[in-house]
Amino acid sequence: MASNFNIFSPWAKLLRCVCLFLLPGYSLLAQKFVYSDNCHKAYQNYLALRLTDARSYLLKEIKEQPGNLMTVFLANYEDFVLLTFNENPEEYERRKPNLKQRIKVLDQGDSGSPYAIFCKAVLYFQWCAIRSKYTDYWDAAWDFRRSHLLFKECKQKFPRFRQVDPFLGMQSAIISTIPKGYKWISSILGMKGEMRSGMNLLSAYVFSSETLFQEEARLYFIYLKNYLNNDPEGAMKLVQSFQLDLKSHFLNAFTASNLALNNKRAAEAKRILSSLNRTKDYMNFPMLDFELGDALMKLLDPTAIKYFEKFLNEYKGHFYVKDACMSLALCYYLQGNLNKASYYKKRITEVGKTESDADKQAQKFSKSGRFPDRDILKARLLNDGGEHQKALDILLVKDTSRIEHFSDRLEWMYRMARVYDDLEKDDLAIPYYNLTITRGKESSEYFAARAALQAGYIYEKKGHKTKAIQYYNEVLNMDDHEFKNSLDQRAKAALNRMKGG
Repeated sequence: MASNFNIFSPWAKLLRCVCLFLLPGYSLLAQKFVYSDNCHKAYQNYLALRLTDARSYLLKEIKEQPGNLMTVFLANYEDFVLLTFNENPEEYERRKPNLKQRIKVLDQGDSGSPYAIFCKAVLYFQWCAIRSKYTDYWDAAWDFRRSHLLFKECKQKFPRFRQVDPFLGMQSAIISTIPKGYKWISSILGMKGEMRSGMNLLSAYVFSSETLFQEEARLYFIYLKNYLNNDPEGAMKLVQSFQLDLKSHFLNAFTASNLALNNKRAAEAKRILSSLNRTKDYMNFPMLDFELGDALMKLLDPTAIKYFEKFLNEYKGHFYVKDACMSLALCYYLQGNLNKASYYKKRITEVGKTESDADKQAQKFSKSGRFPDRDILKARLLNDGGEHQKALDILLVKDTSRIEHFSDRLEWMYRMARVYDDLEKDDLAIPYYNLTITRGKESSEYFAARAALQAGYIYEKKGHKTKAIQYYNEVLNMDDHEFKNSLDQRAKAALNRMKGG
């Protein structure tokens, strides 16, 4: 990854050209927004993470139309993809002033153009995502608010300008599911959202004849359909129906593989990531190695180790570093290499941060003083990877009377429920979910809360609305457990679906 950050000659040239807009002599030129063919190709290449090609198209556009402010807008996509997907604190500090400079330039644009508002809204939205990645949460919240208000202003002043719809719809859906622990943010910032209307606005654009920003809108729609609508099958079908390029478009491949992993399709994630066209034309993207390692680990493939180690060697950020160390510790533990397993278990406390739920879980594991039951761990990984029958075979022959630790016994109950659930044997899953909730609701483990969420999903699918709402509220009522915020957000999204919000 370091090599990519050192290739600054084309970027420096582009930056110099863009910064010329700040000079008084360029104020008369910097008045228009033209989404030219060069701009469209730059946009496509940025999303595919081909940064060098994207820069070349922007430089070409600056030479051909030096007053086109769309180049300033699109230059921000480089910051967005680099800083969001390749976390690097030093690079973040270097690029932070870019937002203020670009907003200043965009303010010179033609006020009669919807792009004068839209472009600034997108920039604030992207920097909200960037700042969140670097834990500048307060500034991120204000950037989100600025972005949201600008999108609404653009919609009000230019109702026929549909390019605002996917961004405004996505934001509205997200605001409606802010977890209770963060609700104060939306109250202070004065933002309200509705999931159904937001998703409808996004959906209408995705399935329209509009072409501008369509690639981005589709990725947002796929993600939210899976996460907020709890429709993984529908999300996976969209990947196919949209015919997303998964071999030479890194962001598409990352989205599809992440979707597959989160929905217990490790073999599919492995296929996607192994088929990528990894050449020097693309931004180095260590998270792809992390995901491939995750897919292989869930298939109990020991080659997962080299991908987790490659991720740790190349990644300069803090997110998922503890998680990667925990994965390595568990991989070595399953191989019987306790020296290596203990080394990575100890290293968890020495690296990364605990901003993500996965890293918090890793930190807790590092302080546990033990490794999990080996059989239950294998069943967990196989179940998470989609090998449900293999997982069930392990759990059924397990002598539960010999499970020593409470957390392992609780996980055995939960895993029995999840495997039966995934095998569509709801009548067998529900009793184990209820047992997990009863035994684990006071535990700091996440099993009881997740059991309540999954039981709610079963009853929602069956059309038993009252029962589903009961379980979703039970999720929200459980405190002080792992994954509290993410599970609460899923439960709240489910309640919004049930209530038509």
